[in-house]
Amino acid sequence: MEKNKYGWMGLKAPFNKLDDPEYCESGCPVCTGARKGNPVAKFIQRIEMMVTSGGCPWGKAREKKYGVKPHESIEPDNR
Repeated sequence: MEKNKYGWMGLKAPFNKLDDPEYCESGCPVCTGARKGNPVAKFIQRIEMMVTSGGCPWGKAREKKYGVKPHESIEPDNR
């Protein structure tokens, strides 16, 4: 999978494309950090999941496309 480049190390979210699952996969500092095991990112993401009932729009788009929650890794055969 080709990784898109997002400005400011992922901090510049593509608000004009709320259905971009690739931002959650490779650009979002919270989601990618949580999948790598960062405890601070996991905590932030856990709060986000509770408040928004399933995550941000990019996380929901990722779940729709790949069938996994924002904090879960994608199996290599699903890409």
